[in-house]
Amino acid sequence: MSIELDFPEFPYEEPPAGITCQQKPWNGVLVRVDQIPFKTGDKVTFHVTVCSDDTGQTPAVEDQGVVNIAADTTSASYTVPWYGVLDAVTKGSISAYYTLTPADGSAPSTSQDALVQYSRQQRDGTVCGPDN
Repeated sequence: MSIELDFPEFPYEEPPAGITCQQKPWNGVLVRVDQIPFKTGDKVTFHVTVCSDDTGQTPAVEDQGVVNIAADTTSASYTVPWYGVLDAVTKGSISAYYTLTPADGSAPSTSQDALVQYSRQQRDGTVCGPDN
């Protein structure tokens, strides 16, 4: 597969900190693709890796989400789940890319990889979660 598509975005990222307790990751972390001409019947597969380091080199958990495009659009999104994925790491990073499989049967294409910092560690040293 060739890499032809732009990278996905983490719309709730707060630079320079990334995704923190402030974004309530226990509700999931949104990954979105915008400005791509998706057609009815296309399939967008999001590939997400939660890493235990800031550079995305030490994978802890991998996740995949498939979005079937129901109508022509320029946006697709996937929410990375908390349980078994985001709750597995206290501090590290999240990387994501997606594969577009066109409904017309043409060759799939793969996006660039996006990386965001991720931390559930609060200033006082405690770790945030759905119960605190």
